[in-house]
Formats: sequence, C-alpha cells, structure tokens
Amino acid sequence: MPTEMTGRWEDLVSCPELQGRHVRITILDQPTPEPHSDEWMQMLRRLAANGVRVAHPADDSRESIYEETKQH
Repeated sequence: MPTEMTGRWEDLVSCPELQGRHVRITILDQPTPEPHSDEWMQMLRRLAANGVRVAHPADDSRESIYEETKQH
C-alpha cells in the first residue's frame, strides 16, 4: 500500500521508514536560486570559455571613480 510523505528533501532522505523502499519523488516547488548558485557559476564559466578578451583592464580605483565629481 503506497504511503505519501511530504517534507523537505533534507528531512525525508534520512527517514528510516524510507530506507530500502522503492520511492517516487514529486517536486512541489523549487527554491529561488541564489545569485551564486551552481547554475550561475556554470553560466559564468561558459561565458569565460567563449574566449572573450578584455582589451584593457578596468580602472576601478577610487581616484578614477570619483574623478568626474571632483571636476564639478
């Protein structure tokens, strides 16, 4: 007879009632991905692997950032 259990994967995977049993998993919702999720990192690596080269490095020094505001 099938048994239905609902909960988070982290909690259910360690349930002794499920050990050695045949199970069917249905994902009810998905958490919103974090900005630095694996998917995000994979996309970043693919972009880097495309061979896009920077012609000159960015000057992100404090002086260059605020240079324009000093002139006014």
